[in-house]
Amino acid sequence: MRICFIVGKFPALSETFILNQMTGLMDAGCDIRILASERAKDAVVHEDVVRHGLLYHTRYLSSIPPTWIGRFLKGLLLFPVKLVQAPRQILCSINFFHFGREALSLELFYKTQVFLEAREDDMVVCHGGAQGILGLQMKEMGVLTGKLVTVFHVEDLADMVKAMMSEKLQYLFARGDLFLPVSLYAKDKLIELGCPERKIVIHRMGVDVRQFDVTARRRFGASTLKILSVARLIEKKGIAYALEALALLQDIPFEYVIIGDGPLRSELEAKVHDLGLVRQVRFMGAQDSGTIRRCLKDADIFLAPSVTTGSGEKEGVPVVLMEAMASGVPVLTTASGAIRELVQDGRTGFLVFEKDPAALAAKLRVLRQAPEHVESAVRAARDLIEDQFNIAQLNQELLKLLTDTAYEHL
Repeated sequence: MRICFIVGKFPALSETFILNQMTGLMDAGCDIRILASERAKDAVVHEDVVRHGLLYHTRYLSSIPPTWIGRFLKGLLLFPVKLVQAPRQILCSINFFHFGREALSLELFYKTQVFLEAREDDMVVCHGGAQGILGLQMKEMGVLTGKLVTVFHVEDLADMVKAMMSEKLQYLFARGDLFLPVSLYAKDKLIELGCPERKIVIHRMGVDVRQFDVTARRRFGASTLKILSVARLIEKKGIAYALEALALLQDIPFEYVIIGDGPLRSELEAKVHDLGLVRQVRFMGAQDSGTIRRCLKDADIFLAPSVTTGSGEKEGVPVVLMEAMASGVPVLTTASGAIRELVQDGRTGFLVFEKDPAALAAKLRVLRQAPEHVESAVRAARDLIEDQFNIAQLNQELLKLLTDTAYEHL
């Protein structure tokens, strides 16, 4: 099966779920093509990007001449050739009466050329509502012919509402073939926005459990409590509340490692200084998956203090929580967004309310004093990931969904 993925930034360190889907389908024998809005600016990439040669399968929509005059001059050379290859689609791409500024600026003309490479692909898998709308536009122009599948994440649904793209979104719901929310929470949001329930199938994110060895993990309960967070440094991840909680634990020896980067890094580093935590807190910046796995082996607690932002953005189901649970690391997180679909308090991990540093600190004390309770939750968490969030099994289910959709009504 030939599958075209339409994504935003690629390859993005924070989007291991998308990467795992691509590599899993490649391993299953599918021919993968990736069309990305732009290249991610991460300094490092996951090892699977290199191992599977994914950059060779990727084209970027941002690689068009930046100025109108540059597009025009290059377009004079390209237009006759492309017109012969796909006359209806190329003429449609410059129809400014219908497509307005996007056609007049020649952006649509250059996008069309990239998408024509995926013209014969069986399936078009769009990660995000904006990408789904773009894929539908290309289908309406006759550029793409494959069935259209759109994957929705919790944060993407929030973006769709904020962007007021309701009319285009409703058109996508009407004309798209299949919609895959990654959680029950995301499914409910889709239905609330007007997506027909008959077109919706929950398809969860997952991890490759074979990469996480529980037996190699450091045993919980050593003298120095080793705490780890892996997160993009943005408001939703709540790292500021973790720092405030740790400032309440000065009587307990601990080390706190933060992997990840983002716009709040300098602000958080200043907060570490102000709270007197400079010796205990270390920022490692963005790291590849191999480094994250090694840090998980050495951690006592994985801390994910996610919050609902001031603009109403909620947490989805972070893949890194699944990785921690697969590694045998006890997770302490908040009841934010869809996290409760993964972490059950006291059974597969530990939950506190959002934006409550005192509750985080209190729970850390309790966990440090009850290693037997922690180990019970660790075993249950690993079993849950193996049973419901195993990417190998999920990719098999995805391939069946795509196959059934591709050949429906044929």
